[in-house]
Amino acid sequence: MKTVYCKTLALVISIINVSYAQNPVKESYFGIRAGYLKASTDVNNLTKLPYEIRLGGVAPLNSFYGGVFYHHNVSPWLAYRVELNYQQKGIELQNQNGNVVGHQKLHYAGLTPLIGITPLNGLSLFVGPEANVYLGQSVDGANYGPNTTPIELGISSRLSYRYKWIGLEVGHSQALNDYKSVDIAGARSTLRNRAWQAGLLFAPTLLKKKGK
Repeated sequence: MKTVYCKTLALVISIINVSYAQNPVKESYFGIRAGYLKASTDVNNLTKLPYEIRLGGVAPLNSFYGGVFYHHNVSPWLAYRVELNYQQKGIELQNQNGNVVGHQKLHYAGLTPLIGITPLNGLSLFVGPEANVYLGQSVDGANYGPNTTPIELGISSRLSYRYKWIGLEVGHSQALNDYKSVDIAGARSTLRNRAWQAGLLFAPTLLKKKGK
């Protein structure tokens, strides 16, 4: 019985070694990410009134993001990633005719730890929490006031493909808490951020190693 156990254990170790030999752990690296951000706002009407009222003219804002990250491969198929990001979110205000009457841009710096899979070399799919610190706002024209929640918590996901030291990436984030509440004509509504990202990523540490 002991001999059978030892042979089985040796077989399992051999299979693991062969698997890692065929699928070596991919290289970890530091990177830079930047690109286009589409900031949208979810509006929730909290006050029930006998007449209809809503926040009209709250449109998505075309903006941008940028940051740095560290990508570490735990195994051939599992990795984690830690990001430090700047994001410009906010809203575009329109009147009843659809004309733009103002922009309210919200500035955030945040930390995003992600975990995910790397099924193919260069291909990654991540998901994880996001915590953003509100830095301030830039207002052009009409706006919904200065009071904004100081900390934004949310969930983020990333899908990226990297070839050597450069790659493409798309992402999505959904806030879990409201960043502002607004009172209009006796009705209270809350605003919550949602964002889509599309951009480039660069891994300069891989470029340096390639040069060697």
